[in-house]
Amino acid sequence: MKAKNYRINRHLFDPYVETMNFLNEVAILNPDAISFGSGRPDKNFFKVKDIVSSFLSFADSSSSRGEGESVEDFYNGLGQYNKTKGIINDAISRLLKNDENIIADPEDIILTDGAQEGMAIVIDSLYDSSSKEDVLLVSDPSYIGFVGYAKIAGMPVAPVARDEDSIDMEHLETTIGRLKKEGKNPKILYEVSDFHNPTGTYMPLEKRKQLIELAEKHNFFIVEDNPYGYFRYDTEKIPTLKALDKYQRVIYLGSFSKTLFPSIRIGYLVVDQWIVDPRDKNKQIKLVEEFKKTKSFITVNTSTLLQGMAGSFLQKKNYTMVDFCRPKVAGIRKKRDIMLESLALHFPSTETWTEKIKWNRPVGGFFLVVDIPFKMTPELLKECVEDYSVIFCPMSFFCLQPETGAQQIRLAYSSRSHQEIRDGIERLSRFIKDKIKRA
Repeated sequence: MKAKNYRINRHLFDPYVETMNFLNEVAILNPDAISFGSGRPDKNFFKVKDIVSSFLSFADSSSSRGEGESVEDFYNGLGQYNKTKGIINDAISRLLKNDENIIADPEDIILTDGAQEGMAIVIDSLYDSSSKEDVLLVSDPSYIGFVGYAKIAGMPVAPVARDEDSIDMEHLETTIGRLKKEGKNPKILYEVSDFHNPTGTYMPLEKRKQLIELAEKHNFFIVEDNPYGYFRYDTEKIPTLKALDKYQRVIYLGSFSKTLFPSIRIGYLVVDQWIVDPRDKNKQIKLVEEFKKTKSFITVNTSTLLQGMAGSFLQKKNYTMVDFCRPKVAGIRKKRDIMLESLALHFPSTETWTEKIKWNRPVGGFFLVVDIPFKMTPELLKECVEDYSVIFCPMSFFCLQPETGAQQIRLAYSSRSHQEIRDGIERLSRFIKDKIKRA
């Protein structure tokens, strides 16, 4: 069939945007390879049957139904269009208070179709494409889901350097100063402060406080994405940015994809900010109500059936997930330990070929980073997949400036079995050793 000569969104051809499909599908397209590519949760901990079953008792609770509402009417109501912001906002509010010490009014919460929709709502609501001034700040490297959507939406993105444990605050201020001199408006900063994807780092408390002060000083919003906060292994808990947020600068993004299972597609935004009404400078409006408008045009409302499942689960667990997550946290911590042990075994420090190979020890989350002594290219990755049957992510996939992560790879250990981790690292070591010998 002859191709049509139509123009489509040019940003879809950005190589950075194309990476998302690789992460989502690389393991599916290469079923015989051991994949450390995608940070999927371990399906052995999903408890899907238990959570679906608990939903059946949701309607039996009088607190779930309206006054005088029958069980049948309640169920039928779940099949109808419903509130744009959601129906389990109170449950999310209780969860945030119990587990994160975040005080959030249920009216300031929007239920989303996974965290990814929440990201789209943030960008579509805050980015004013007509101004030609708004800029998104992101640490480099950063999670491509947020940055990639910003690119598709046409929002300019400014990279900020990272140091050994988080955003480089000095470089952040320098970048903001430069942008303002250029007539730009640094409007949003996106960050995963708890066990960052892709680096696995945990932002220290003092830097969290410093970041909030910089947001207040330079008048930008922080979008705190926290999918991995429960997965803490070897360190004391540090309050989230939102829990520390005394200026209402932080928009908080949560998800049940890692704690329950991805197909439940339930995420949530906490948006408690007031802004000056651009139509009337003497009035203030709630930002969440503007986000609500955007949500209504994307998905109308998040599935009430799926919200009911999440709500019934939270009700059953007394609005805390700490104990529920404990076994899976222990399980993934063990996987991290096995990966660290396997790296030490197959990249021994006594060998000359390993002298420039090193890796970090994440204190939580799903990922670690390995430094290698050569540039990782798409061609080399393809060779590794086809000839050694192991998959990883070049860090350059996550970088706005590819040279930043040119000689690093990200390994995700969360969904692999113990033996797969051992075998996969052995295969990876053969690939790297062979490449060094050929150099």
